[in-house]
Amino acid sequence: MSYLVQLVIILILTKIGAHLSNMLNFPSVIGELLVGVVAGPAVLNILTGTTFIQYFSEIGVIVLMFIAGLEGDLHLLMKFWKPALTVAILGVIFPTITAAGLCALFFGFKWTTAIFIGLVLSATSVSISVQVLKEMGKMNTKEGAIILGAAVADDIICVILLGICVAFFGSAASSNQPLWLMISTKLLFFVLMLVLGRYFVPRFMNFFSKLNTSENEATGAVILCFGFAAIAVALGMSDVLGAYFAGIALSETKYQKSLAQKIEPIGYAIFIPVFFVSIGLNITFKGLQNDIVFIIALIVIAILGKQIGGALGAKMFGLNWSESNIVGAGMVSRGEMALVVANVALGAKLIDQNHYTAMILVTVVTTIIAPLILKFFIQRSTSNSAVKKSISSQSINEVKI
Repeated sequence: MSYLVQLVIILILTKIGAHLSNMLNFPSVIGELLVGVVAGPAVLNILTGTTFIQYFSEIGVIVLMFIAGLEGDLHLLMKFWKPALTVAILGVIFPTITAAGLCALFFGFKWTTAIFIGLVLSATSVSISVQVLKEMGKMNTKEGAIILGAAVADDIICVILLGICVAFFGSAASSNQPLWLMISTKLLFFVLMLVLGRYFVPRFMNFFSKLNTSENEATGAVILCFGFAAIAVALGMSDVLGAYFAGIALSETKYQKSLAQKIEPIGYAIFIPVFFVSIGLNITFKGLQNDIVFIIALIVIAILGKQIGGALGAKMFGLNWSESNIVGAGMVSRGEMALVVANVALGAKLIDQNHYTAMILVTVVTTIIAPLILKFFIQRSTSNSAVKKSISSQSINEVKI
């Protein structure tokens, strides 16, 4: 099958899958992911992983993380930075440590693999939570603002940890390289990202936008995206980390809105669907029956870890338990970031094929359950508020009498 036919099939099936997924009130990414599973070797075997799909998917994940950075709202994080950062940190610590300990102590994983599995469970995607908050009138509330701010911090923490783990534990990490040199190159990467993002990126975009050619801004952004990704790889970090920081840097410029309108269609129309399908193509159900207990345990940890960590973080800053549980539930949903981490872990040979499939299933299940949990806590909070108002009104009337 030619690469053109493969691309046509992928684009048609992903749009159909996303449409059906949205009809069932699930995120479109679930439909695109299932296309890869059904059309791939696991079921129908129409599509298989080829060099073309591999390269396209690599570009897709880089563009996806670039867009995630481009849409990041650092100002929102600064406004509620204390509760948001606390919620994000606890929401990373609880599932990561619990899952890593469970995998290493009870299922016999190496600690490097166990940490990576925990890291997959630490990733949050609030796109679904945002939709629920909008539908139930909780978007412009303190809980909604903390959830959104925590999501920004969560992404940054997760991407940084991903890059560090790949650099130190991945198959490409050189055992002959001195520890001080490895640490120095990682620190150099973060310093470079900060300096380039603060001083170089705005000037580069100002210069590039004045060239007498078409689509200067979009081209300049793409150059920065892949350029930062290349710098990350050269310094032993993950390419998605470089792309993410490029997006963050551009999100602070005057070009952010126009770039989002131009880059997103490029990514979501072609490259990103191929990335999600490629994840499904890597899934196999062979031997999965042996991991049922493992999968159930991770699903429980994935839900409770975020719920408890997020709720405790919110409670520390004066929210009542009803509001805190809404914040915790808003952080439960996984999505693109978890899929990215799982895919990078497989590429770095830190997890095998069977456990990769298990992690994808955990991501899908938690993504489906998350909006139900959030709706439950919002409805419970609304009901409690109504009861309190009713009791308060009765008390006032009794005093008057």
